[in-house]
Amino acid sequence: MMRLAALLAILMPCGVSALDVASSDFRYSSDLVADGFAPFAASGAGAALYGLTKADMLYLCFLADSGDAQATRQMTLLAEIRGEAPDTAVPNIPVICVLTQ
Repeated sequence: MMRLAALLAILMPCGVSALDVASSDFRYSSDLVADGFAPFAASGAGAALYGLTKADMLYLCFLADSGDAQATRQMTLLAEIRGEAPDTAVPNIPVICVLTQ
């Protein structure tokens, strides 16, 4: 643990600690894309789907779905496959993005 603290002190400018975490509102992926953010592949760190970046801002994006919405989509898609779907409208899949620092 002491080595980690020493390493962080060397790598972090002006004594800023990785433990000094700020907070911000999450944003929807579609809003960030509309604002000119570009996608990049994520390694799945923290279960992220992908990331979005613009200048010095970087967001990691995650599913924010509900079980009810998933079930509705699944039932509608299965009914469509069987040729029994009266309506093809399904809930969108929400993806929220969190600012990293």
